[in-house]
Amino acid sequence: MKDEIFIPVLKVEDFVAANKRRDSYALTRDVQATEFNGAIAARLLAEARNNVKCEKCGKQFDAGPKQDGSATCPECK
Repeated sequence: MKDEIFIPVLKVEDFVAANKRRDSYALTRDVQATEFNGAIAARLLAEARNNVKCEKCGKQFDAGPKQDGSATCPECK
């Protein structure tokens, strides 16, 4: 029994159906890549902002590019 070799016979696939399946897969992959790229871009933009909480009023404001100075908002100055 060990000497018997089984070779699976591949079924013949319709050329049109194969192309349709590949197109569907490529479309799904492209949509997923677009969503991932959008999420990465949003995260990078959020990290670039420097949101700081005001010491006086507690309101959050954009302090600009990585500013280490005072933590008071423009309204409280």
